[in-house]
Formats: sequence, C-alpha cells, structure tokens
Amino acid sequence: MKITPPLNKAVGEWKIGDGDNFISFALTNKPNWFRRTMANLFFGLRWIDYTQPKDIKDIKPSKGVKAKVTKVIPKGRR
Repeated sequence: MKITPPLNKAVGEWKIGDGDNFISFALTNKPNWFRRTMANLFFGLRWIDYTQPKDIKDIKPSKGVKAKVTKVIPKGRR
C-alpha cells in the first residue's frame, strides 16, 4: 500500500539558480527518474527531495532574479 502525503504538502521542488537568486516550484508528487534526468539535461533543473513533506507556507521563496531594462524615449518623436 502506497502512503501519500496530504494534498497541501510538498515532497520536493524543481530548482534552477544558485544562492538567493533562483527559480523554484514545489510539487506534491515526485517525478520519475527519467523525467528528472531529462529536465536536468535539457533545462538545467535540479530536483531536490525534502526529508519530510512541507507545508506550502514553509517553503522559502527566492529574493527574485534581478533584471532591469531602461528605455529612454525622446519627447516629440513618434
């Protein structure tokens, strides 16, 4: 018999990036080994298992990927 955690508990997360600047999303079901391998090879995503299922509110968000683009438009030009 397979025991599954409650629906609001995450068992692991996909993560790309390092340190404080990363993108991640948590899942309630662990993907199979083939999907984890292909996601790592093609997209650079790493699967991280949690030792115990976590509540969604306990997952630490990133500080954001900083990208700034400033475009100067001169007045009177269309």
